[in-house]
Amino acid sequence: MADLKIGFIGLGLMGHGMASNILKKGYPLTVLGHRNRQPIDDLVSQGASEVDTAAELARGVDIVFLCLPGSNEVAQTLAGETGLLAGLHKGLVVIDCSTGDPNRTEELARQITERGGRYMDTPVNRTPKDAAAGRLNVLAGGDADLLELVRPVLECFSETIHHLGPVSSGHKAKVIHNFIALGNASILAEAFCTAAKTGVDLRAFADICGLSGGYSRTFERIIPFVLNGDDSQQQFALGNCEKDMRYYTQLTKLAPSTGIVAESVYQTFLLAKSLGHGEKFVPHLFDVLGEINGVRVRASEEGAP
Repeated sequence: MADLKIGFIGLGLMGHGMASNILKKGYPLTVLGHRNRQPIDDLVSQGASEVDTAAELARGVDIVFLCLPGSNEVAQTLAGETGLLAGLHKGLVVIDCSTGDPNRTEELARQITERGGRYMDTPVNRTPKDAAAGRLNVLAGGDADLLELVRPVLECFSETIHHLGPVSSGHKAKVIHNFIALGNASILAEAFCTAAKTGVDLRAFADICGLSGGYSRTFERIIPFVLNGDDSQQQFALGNCEKDMRYYTQLTKLAPSTGIVAESVYQTFLLAKSLGHGEKFVPHLFDVLGEINGVRVRASEEGAP
């Protein structure tokens, strides 16, 4: 496995940490150039090679990782004269770590397998900090034997690897999980907005929630924004939340499965994006609800931006 050549496309907050760990574990790494030079230059300084097109990258590696915003970006990366499919060779493994639309995953996988490649959807859970530390949770969909083949590479950046079923199962599990986490964030933002507007001490209220049923991993990550303006614990853009919830609500329709709560959560993030907050991280949802309701959702002025 150490002789395998790895390619990586999508070096954002998560992808950079993942690619860096692959490189640190001794795998030859090739990355696709991008206008954001910081992560590219950092990896090249560590020994990675850089290419200009996805086709060129595909020709020179055994495994390609994709860590892109969503299925539209994956489709664009595959397509065209310089796209990944143009350089795909027989046996190339494409590992899609993007949070993709599970309703499109099988179609994208088919484009790869019809040309002799192999595909797995392996979105990841946790944060950019965990990506840098190699502590992500991998949600894998695809052939079990292929998973075992690529497991050593996945282990470079992961703490746990979970096989959810055939192709698209990873993407399904990811958006279902994100519904739970983002639904929780929506509830917390709405609840703390009501608490602020009715005069409840938010710091004392946060203490109570931290000791009882109001506590969760999402609470732990976003409440520091209310307490001291710290939005660094959940570095995920509100616009991406809208995209993920759109994927999930579409999944419920095709199942079909009830999506009563999901529609409300989706509309909350759509509203945040429509009001111009799409580039801000999840904790800023408190500001969105505060803006709508005419109240500042902060425990104190100290440390607030």
